[in-house]
Amino acid sequence: MPATSIVFPESQEWVGIARELIAGTGVSPVVSIPADKMEPDEKPVWLEDKGLRGQMTTEFGLIQGTESADFSLNGPVYIDTIGHLLFNIFGDYSATGSSPTHATTFTAPLALGATSGTLTTSTGYAIGSICQIDTAPIAEVVVLTGLAGANATWANNPCRFAHTGTPAVSIVAAPFTHTFALLNSGYGQPVTHTLTFHQGISATYFARQYAYFCASEIAFTANATGLFSHTTKGMSFLGAIPSVAPVNTFDTALAQAAWETKIGIGGPAAGGTLISDVEESGITLTRTAKPIWTAANQQAPFIIARNELNVGGSFKELAQSEQPMLNMLNNVQPQIQIIISNGLTGASLLSATFNLQQAAYDTAKLSSNGVIEYDVSFKAIANSTNVGGSAGLGPATVILQNATPTY
Repeated sequence: MPATSIVFPESQEWVGIARELIAGTGVSPVVSIPADKMEPDEKPVWLEDKGLRGQMTTEFGLIQGTESADFSLNGPVYIDTIGHLLFNIFGDYSATGSSPTHATTFTAPLALGATSGTLTTSTGYAIGSICQIDTAPIAEVVVLTGLAGANATWANNPCRFAHTGTPAVSIVAAPFTHTFALLNSGYGQPVTHTLTFHQGISATYFARQYAYFCASEIAFTANATGLFSHTTKGMSFLGAIPSVAPVNTFDTALAQAAWETKIGIGGPAAGGTLISDVEESGITLTRTAKPIWTAANQQAPFIIARNELNVGGSFKELAQSEQPMLNMLNNVQPQIQIIISNGLTGASLLSATFNLQQAAYDTAKLSSNGVIEYDVSFKAIANSTNVGGSAGLGPATVILQNATPTY
C-alpha cells in the first residue's frame, strides 16, 4: 500500500485580519489573531431540478445558487488584537493616546471619511507620527502616511467622525484607550474586515481570504481558573485565493488569566460595589446580520445588513446571600462593570472594561456544585450613558487599553 508525505498539520494554521476601506474588497492582513480553532464554512446554496419527466427518479439537476461563508474562531482574548472584532460588531469607535506633545490644530474642519488635512504647524510631525485628532467622545488616533509641508495624510485611517472648526491635534504615545459603542449615526453599519485563513492547502499562497466579514456574535468568558476567552461567529463572502502572499504578523502580548478580573454590581468594580464571589462571568454581544441577494448578476450577497445589537451576560456566583435572586425578583437592574487587566502601566498595560449601565436580571437559579451557587443571567438595557460619538442609546461599551494605536 503506498504511503504519502503530504499532510497539513493543524499547528500551521493562522488567521489574519484587516479592516476594509471598501466593503467587500479583500485586503491583506495587518495582524494575526492567535486562536485555538478557526472554522470557515463555504456555503453555496444548491437548487434542485425536480421537474417531472416521466421517469422513476426526481433528481434531474443540481444548480448552484447564491453563496456566502460562515467563519468562526475561538480561543484566548488578546487585548491588543480583539479590538478589530469589537470595531466590526459595534461600529462606533473612538481612541485617545497618552503623553500628548506638539499640540496644534488643523486649519479647517475635517469631514467624515477625511484622510488628510493641513496642520497649523507641522513642527515635530513626520511620516509615522501617531496623532490624536479632537477630544472624546469623537477623538480618534491616526498614523500619518504622508507629510508634505503642513499637509498631513493618514490614508489607512479615514476619519470616523466629522470634526468641526479647527480640530485639535497632537502626537500621542501608548497606552492608547479605545472605546467601542453602538453606531447610531448614518446607516448604522459598522466597518467590514477581511479574514485571511492560512492552512497550507490552497494553491499559490496556501491561504484563502474571506472578504466582507461581519461578526454576528462575540461571546466572552472569564472563568477564574482559566484564560479570558472568546468565541466569535460571523459571515462573509466565499473564500478566494489572495492576490499576494499574506504575512503572518502577530504581536507579543500574552493571553490574559481570568483571575485578574474585577466585577462591580450596582456601581464600578471598586469600593463598596466590588463583588468578590463571582466564579465565572460571561458577556455576549449579539448582532443581527442579514445577507441580501439581488438580481445583480453575482452569487455573493449585494449587502450583509447589520441590524440590532443586543448584549447579555451571566454570572456563576457563590451564594453568600440572596442578593442575586433579590436583584431579579425586585427588578433592580443594577449597573455592572467587569474589568480584566494585567495590572501593568505605560505601554505594557493591557486592560478590557465592559460597562453596562443598566442590566436586568432575568434568571437567578440556585444550583449545587458541592457548595450552593447562583446561575445568573442578565440583559443589558439601552441607555444614554453607554454611547459613543454617534450618541443615541446603547446597551454597553467596551474599553480597551493597550499599545495598539488604532484599529
